[in-house]
Amino acid sequence: MADEDAIVQKIADIIDNASESLFEAIRYCYMIADEDFYNISVKDIFKIGLVDITNPDCFRHLGLELDPAKIGEMGENKFREVLEIIRYCFAVRLPFAKRDAPESDIRESQIKQVYDVLADYGFSNPDGIVVESYKSTSWLAKTKKPEPQFDTEWFRSWIYTYGHDLAAINNRNMFVLGCADALFPLYYSSLKERLVREFNKYGTV
Repeated sequence: MADEDAIVQKIADIIDNASESLFEAIRYCYMIADEDFYNISVKDIFKIGLVDITNPDCFRHLGLELDPAKIGEMGENKFREVLEIIRYCFAVRLPFAKRDAPESDIRESQIKQVYDVLADYGFSNPDGIVVESYKSTSWLAKTKKPEPQFDTEWFRSWIYTYGHDLAAINNRNMFVLGCADALFPLYYSSLKERLVREFNKYGTV
């Protein structure tokens, strides 16, 4: 049996890397919506990111580097809060991955350990912009009710509440919001599948 702490750390790192990758995907979508819009297909960002959601550096295969001059607010420290919210959104849904891994003997206390490691990496939920919590999803998972859709409402709320240029109604910003509508659920679906495989692989950690 593998070391318990090492497995908890591995699962936490999978979620953290997926959070970083989704964050980078959003920023690359925003960048190509500048003058590169007609040179680079947004499909390439989706394909590259979803091949391995745990590799935040994968977008360099596009032959582009994020240019601070082109991503504006998305390159500022304030926008890093979005990464911390993504990490939080993924972490609070751990109970649903556990529920979907019936072959695993992983304990709730161990799932909570993973959550706590991710909290140490950095969570944010300004003004309760994300309505879910670890406690609420744990309760819901036990009821065997359907898992709520993973959507982008909080991202839109963050943009319109805390953004400046990003909150303007223009083609570029609307393009990015549309990309987010597709990217968020796709990333979460891929992440959940990966977590279920990990839980079933290790059994009791």
